[in-house]
Amino acid sequence: MAEADFYATLGVSNTASADEIKKAYRKLARELHPDRNPDNKAAEERFKRVSAAYDVLSDTEKRKLYDEFGELGLRDGFDPDMYRRRRGAGRGGVDFGEIFGGGAAPGGFGFNLDDLLGAVTRGGKVADLEAEVAISFFESLHGCERELAFQVGADGPNRTLKVRIPAGVKDGERVRLRGQGRKGGQGTKDGDLVLVVRVAKHPFFWREKNDLHVNVPITVLEAYDGARISVPTPGGTVQLTIPAGTQSGAKLRLKGQGINRRKGGRGNLIVHIQVQLPKKGNTKVSEAFTEVQEAYGDEVRAKLKL
Repeated sequence: MAEADFYATLGVSNTASADEIKKAYRKLARELHPDRNPDNKAAEERFKRVSAAYDVLSDTEKRKLYDEFGELGLRDGFDPDMYRRRRGAGRGGVDFGEIFGGGAAPGGFGFNLDDLLGAVTRGGKVADLEAEVAISFFESLHGCERELAFQVGADGPNRTLKVRIPAGVKDGERVRLRGQGRKGGQGTKDGDLVLVVRVAKHPFFWREKNDLHVNVPITVLEAYDGARISVPTPGGTVQLTIPAGTQSGAKLRLKGQGINRRKGGRGNLIVHIQVQLPKKGNTKVSEAFTEVQEAYGDEVRAKLKL
C-alpha cells in the first residue's frame, strides 16, 4: 500500500504555514463531518484521513519527523538518530527494536524484509542481510530472545525466526544467523541474517571490557562512620562494606560480580562511591553541617595549586 501524502490529503503544499494547514483542515472537516454526511462511507473514510493528516501536520515535532522520514518516523519507538546513521552508511534505516516493539512479535507483521534491511555484498554477490536489534542493559547481561516474523523477497514465504541474544553481548556486537538471509542463486549458499545489537544505556551501570561499573550513592554519615550497604549485581544483591572515612569518588572492587565471560568466569564489579548530600532547606541540617565545617580544621583547598 502506498504511503499517504498528508499534505495532499489536506490540499496544501509541503511549505504551508501552520495557519494555512489549520484553515484547510477546518474547511474539509466541516464538509466531511459524519453529521453532515450520514450513511456516506466514502465521506466518513476521507474525514478520518483528513483528521489523521491534521494530527500530524499541526504538531511541530510530528511534522518534522514526517517531512524527513515519512510515516515510518511516526511509529512508536522510532529512533531518528539510529535511522540517520544507517541511512548514511547506505544500509537502510531500520531498528529491529522499533519494528518489533522491543519484545516478541505477536504473529506476522506483513512486511518485506528486503524493504527494511540493508543488503551486504559478499564476494561480489548480494547475500547477507543486516539490521539492528535493540535490547535493554539488563538483557545484555543475562541474554534474551526475540521472535521475528518476516518475509524475504516480494514473493517469498512468511517466516518466523526465534533469535537468542547471548548473555554478555556488547553494544555494536553482531549476531550472525547462518543461512537466514537472502536466498542464494544456483550453486551458491544462502546468505546470513546479521543482527547488530544496540544496548540501551542504564542510569547507574555501564560496561568497560569484562568489568561492570556502577555509581552507588551513600549518605554523609555512611561515608564518615562506614557502613554495610546492599548493592545489586547480575548474580543478585550482595553486601558491601564502606570503610569509615570513604571519600566521594572512591572505587571499591567486588571480585567476580561483574559480567559473565564467554569462556567462563566473571569480570569484576567496580563500585564508584558518590557521597550524596541531604536536600536543601532543612535548618537543623544546616546547623549540623556548621559543626561539621568546624571539624575540618585546616583549609581543605590549602594544597590546591597549579
